[in-house]
Amino acid sequence: MKTCSKCSTSKPLTEFYKRSDTGKPHSWCKKCKHQSSASWVKANKAKHNELQSKWYEDNKDKHLENSKIWYQANKARKLESTTAREKRCVLATPVWADRELIKELYALAQKLTEQTGIPHEVDHIIPLQGKEVCGFHLEDNLQVITQSENRRKSNKMLCSDGRSGHLN
Repeated sequence: MKTCSKCSTSKPLTEFYKRSDTGKPHSWCKKCKHQSSASWVKANKAKHNELQSKWYEDNKDKHLENSKIWYQANKARKLESTTAREKRCVLATPVWADRELIKELYALAQKLTEQTGIPHEVDHIIPLQGKEVCGFHLEDNLQVITQSENRRKSNKMLCSDGRSGHLN
């Protein structure tokens, strides 16, 4: 048992992260560390993004290896999320959708990837999931953008002034 110096609660050692330099438990419990980190990220979003980008560039191989390990340990979970997304696309495709044009957009993304060497993807301008509004899997709601732009956009919709906002 150890007492967290932040919340003064006595907890088992498993509730404390180990310090990378000494191997000893941190003085704050995992919950307090998480809350503190989340507050810092919220207050320093630009700095956090800059640090994340730098870490990724410095550790690409490590990140990819960790991703492979995670995938091997969570294949069922990944399959479930992939299947759920495919189902959302099917349910969000109206009967009047031009399926051939939709296929052409996916083919264009693949062609651009091959020609430029930069991964391209088909993005839903208005995401399929959101609390305020949900888009359709429809040719007018699709755009081909780079993979990095699509990851940055995430489940957001760009406003007419170029800003983005979360829909969920």
